[in-house]
Amino acid sequence: MCDRQNVPLALLALMLISAVSCAGLDATEDDLTDDAGRPVEAGVEREPSPEAGRSRGPWYDHVDTLARRYPAFGVTLHHMAYVYEAPKKDARPIGYLRRGARFRASEEVNRAGCARGWFEIAGGGFVCAGEAVNVDSDPPTYADPPVLPVLSDALPYRYTKVVAADAPQFVRLPTPEEERAAATTVSSLTLNAAGVPVVDPVAAQVTALVRSRLQPGFYVSVDRVVEAEKNRSFVRTVRSGLIRAEQLVDSKQPAGLGVSLGSQYTLPLAFVYRAGAPSLRLDPISRELVKAGGELPLHGAHSLTGESIVNAGRRYFVTRSGLLLRDTAIRIVDRVPRPRQVPRNERWIRVDLDRQTLTAYEGETPAFATLVSSGLPDHATPVGIYRLHAKHVTTTMADDMAADGPYSIEDVPWTMYFLGSYALHAAFWHDRFGNQRSHGCVNLAPRDARWLFFWSLPELPSAWHGVLAGVGQGTTVVLDSGVAYALETGG
Repeated sequence: MCDRQNVPLALLALMLISAVSCAGLDATEDDLTDDAGRPVEAGVEREPSPEAGRSRGPWYDHVDTLARRYPAFGVTLHHMAYVYEAPKKDARPIGYLRRGARFRASEEVNRAGCARGWFEIAGGGFVCAGEAVNVDSDPPTYADPPVLPVLSDALPYRYTKVVAADAPQFVRLPTPEEERAAATTVSSLTLNAAGVPVVDPVAAQVTALVRSRLQPGFYVSVDRVVEAEKNRSFVRTVRSGLIRAEQLVDSKQPAGLGVSLGSQYTLPLAFVYRAGAPSLRLDPISRELVKAGGELPLHGAHSLTGESIVNAGRRYFVTRSGLLLRDTAIRIVDRVPRPRQVPRNERWIRVDLDRQTLTAYEGETPAFATLVSSGLPDHATPVGIYRLHAKHVTTTMADDMAADGPYSIEDVPWTMYFLGSYALHAAFWHDRFGNQRSHGCVNLAPRDARWLFFWSLPELPSAWHGVLAGVGQGTTVVLDSGVAYALETGG
């Protein structure tokens, strides 16, 4: 579909125990002085000097530095609040915050075009107070805050799938009478030539209560469940819409399938992408293929030796564990040289559109490999060498006029744009990785997309929901069908 570091408590406790243990050692000559360096008698309790207690660990220094530079507190009030490169309205946006996000801010910088002042925020960039954000010397209050994305999980939100036709999404909790009227009106809506709903004056009041009409197969991100009168349950979306709970079902999350490359897995590598492929070995005596167990796990990874055999006209690749994998059941990941356009030692991403695989490289070294789903033939993913220009924790993708039918997916996770609206992103609505499937974007399993999101540039500052890359700053993305780009030679 398209359109910092915290000190773990255990470590902190260990450091404090170490300090106490050291303090219990026998006193040396240097110990027999007070905090100001004056000699004292052994065994006499020393009175602390004014400087005592100011020597603290680096974790305190980090907190103090943050508090000194960013003494103010902020909260985001609107769905999107832009962060600018400089404290002025015509500055380039470099990212944004989402409603409910809390952040630290500097003292007021200036009021150029901003009535309540510009503030620098942690992570770099400036926000205009009063325009989608509130900044104060104390943490601002926020009534009924929305759920925030969970960045440590494969999916940052809970997602549900619409299963009812013409399901109305309300802007507020409707009364039972309003809900019945809305259901009748929404199901009878017609569109004019421009695709705009046609309503009569009587229905206009009802449609003002309805944000959108949802169809089976649409997805929404969930904030919480809200109970209403007469035993009615509504799901409130992250965007504050309200939908009857019985019109939705929880979406299934495909498992992550990518692997880190190193000691356990090395290239060449094979992923099983067709269900039902048998696990086979070559009998050393009869030289016949025999079953080595049950079916190969779908999306399982196998390191290859680089050798293959032909048996009964069929080609099989040999794994390091001695299994034989039928060529038509696997997608192979080979190591490729670094393109000339990628500087030495820089991270880059290679997508093989022919084999439907992705490999992440650090210079010449492959670090991660997985299966993907790129665009269908009539929605082909573009070939070329690009750079990531924007990254979003989530962003909504929808098209009411798509040739193969309308679609809408709220908060598509771990979205990384590389060319216009073409992106690498998580796909939780299917698990057909290794096959073309999308409207042009490169789909990944959620866990794999999250790994790539935090591995790649630009880096997402804390509390931000999206970040835009400067020219030449995003990670390079190479999309090809069998390596059709200039390679680096030598060195």
